[in-house]
Order: sequence, then C-alpha cells, then structure tokens
Amino acid sequence: MEDISYYLEELEAKDDMLARTTNYLSQIQSSIIEKNLHLNELQKGISDSINFAKLIQTSLLPDVSILKVFFKDAAFKIFQKIGIGGDTVFIKNTNSGVVFCLLDASGHGVSGSMLSISGTLILNDIISSIEIDDPAVILKFLNYRLHQTFKNDKNSIANFDGTVFCYSSINNRLSYSSARGKGFLIDSRNDIISLENTKVSIGENLNSNFNTCNISFEKGNKLILFTDGLIDQFGGDHNKKYSTSRLKKLLSNNTGKTASELTEIISDEYLSWKGDGSQTDDVSFKVIEF
Repeated sequence: MEDISYYLEELEAKDDMLARTTNYLSQIQSSIIEKNLHLNELQKGISDSINFAKLIQTSLLPDVSILKVFFKDAAFKIFQKIGIGGDTVFIKNTNSGVVFCLLDASGHGVSGSMLSISGTLILNDIISSIEIDDPAVILKFLNYRLHQTFKNDKNSIANFDGTVFCYSSINNRLSYSSARGKGFLIDSRNDIISLENTKVSIGENLNSNFNTCNISFEKGNKLILFTDGLIDQFGGDHNKKYSTSRLKKLLSNNTGKTASELTEIISDEYLSWKGDGSQTDDVSFKVIEF
C-alpha cells in the first residue's frame, strides 16, 4: 500500500505540475494573442498613414500634358520604394515656357516623402513668385530655401540631387543646371550624350554655385532623365546592379521609339531586372522627345 500511495502522490504532483504548466502556457498564449492584436492595430495605423501620405504625394505629381504643349512627346514613371519616397517629378508652365525637373531627396520612405513634398511646394513658390528663366538661379533659390527651412546649426539636413530645365518657347532655348543629376540626350545620329553636372547636392552648402548649360536639340532628339535608383537596382541572373552601361545599351536598341514607348520599355526592363527581389531605392525616370 505504501508503494501505491507513493506513486499516487507522484502522479498527483505531476498532474498538478502539468495543470500549472498548462495554465502558464495558456496565459502566455493569451498574452501573445493580445500583443499580436496590438501589433496588428499598430501596423494598420502605419499602413493607413503611409497610404494617406501616398495619396498626398501622388496628388502633387504634375500633369505631363504640360510638356506635350511644348514638345512632341513626354512621359514619366515613378516607383517609390514603399509607395512613398524621395523622388520628385516637377513640371510647371511659366510666362515664357516651362520649367521641369527630376530630383532625388536624401532618405527614403516617410522622411524622403516629406522632403519630396516640401521640395515640390518650395519650387512651386519660387517659380510662381519670381519669373526666372535661368535654371542655376532656381537651384540657388531652392538651395537657400532648404537651408532656411531645414537648418541644423550651419547646414541643411535636407539634400536633393537632380537637374532643373528651363525651356523658352519665345526663342526655342533649352537650358539646364544639374546638381549630381543623371541624364542623357539622344541626338540625331543616335549618339547617347551624358549631361554635364555639378558635383554638389542642393542643400549641401549654403554658398554652393551651380552652372547653367544650354542644349542644342533637333526634331526627334530625346532627353532621358533618371534617378540613381534605376541603375543601382540589384537583380538579373547574378543579382548585380543594373548599371549605366545596361541602360545606355537599352536606349541604343530603342532610339526609334517615341518618348511614351521608351518610358514603357525602361519600366518593363526595370521590373524584369528586379524580378522578385526587393527594390533597392526609389526609382523615377522621364523621357522627352523634341
């Protein structure tokens, strides 16, 4: 009997331990479920905020038809990394023609989108309040406003890389000023010419100087602007960067396409190269046919 009692006590002790363990695990499960619900609510809040920010940023995208008033054809594409980001496409008509640019803000996601929206609003204000036909002056004003708006001690915490163009329909003159911007001109011989740029970012230094360059173009020439997210995208069979050389080869094989067609070709190439991989950076590009 003593042996049986001993085993019964052991069994009761194990049953008690099992019950307490089960209760403890149940409490942990309830806690996990509660925390998951909380995380889901937070995630939904973040997702809703991003979607709303995307709505705001998308509403500021320009009407490409403005460029088609002055040029034969024009189109652009923009792929922000998480739906919102730092790439900025800007187009605005003036009394003498049109100003257009492609800018890449420092940062991605929420911070990048805030800078992109601010850059768009500042450019709108500059061009609406002052009649400027010199792109270097526009960059100078933008540089100054960034330092005034986003100053941290003596430096601006907001930077942009990109190129601003001014076209005058009065004298058929196209000029540009580039701050680490990226772009090509496809001329009448189908040569792909890299645009000059200044090796300083907008907002990097209050006293930065920017140069104005003129473009001589003929009917059928094309202008291709792009941010570094396009050529820096990892993908392909060996997960390498797309690179400038691949982009130039793609353009060389499609010089006869219209601006709209070429934009779709670049877009398809980019998505195919990226495949199922993650997007490396915000990506945007603009094509204009003269």
